Amino acid sequence: MDNAIELIKSDHRKVEQLYQQYQGANGQPQSKQSILREICQALAIHAELEEDLFYPAVERQLGKDGVSLVKEALKEHSEMKRAIRQLQAREFAGPECEQVFQDMIKGVQHHVKEEETELLPKAQQQLGAEIERLGAQMQQYKQELQNTKRGPGSQKREARLNQ
Repeated sequence: MDNAIELIKSDHRKVEQLYQQYQGANGQPQSKQSILREICQALAIHAELEEDLFYPAVERQLGKDGVSLVKEALKEHSEMKRAIRQLQAREFAGPECEQVFQDMIKGVQHHVKEEETELLPKAQQQLGAEIERLGAQMQQYKQELQNTKRGPGSQKREARLNQ
């Protein structure tokens, strides 16, 4: 079973792999559209896990520093959610989608780098044994989200994307 940090990093690697597949699907619009939907769903689920479970624990354990790091991460999540809404509105197709998507991916890459070099090492130090418990909670919640196929089109996720 992954702890919370390993789970977050694993999600990051999955999105990176999907993005590589997307880049390799030139000239295959249907394939690119499918991968784009999968990336958006993975990002939406990942953001929900962090916002509902991981970030509150970071804020509790890291105090002011945690609040500051989480505030920055939430701002980046908000930008990503706005891009996902734009992609959904265009049904993940059309000429504008490529630019919206590339801008979103640049933001996600920045977020991942910041999270993995700043937030996660501090959380690893301060959360102690809670990291294992949190990982189990996050894994269970992730399974629920995936099993119910509540992708970016679900009502709950739609409401969160609009925050």
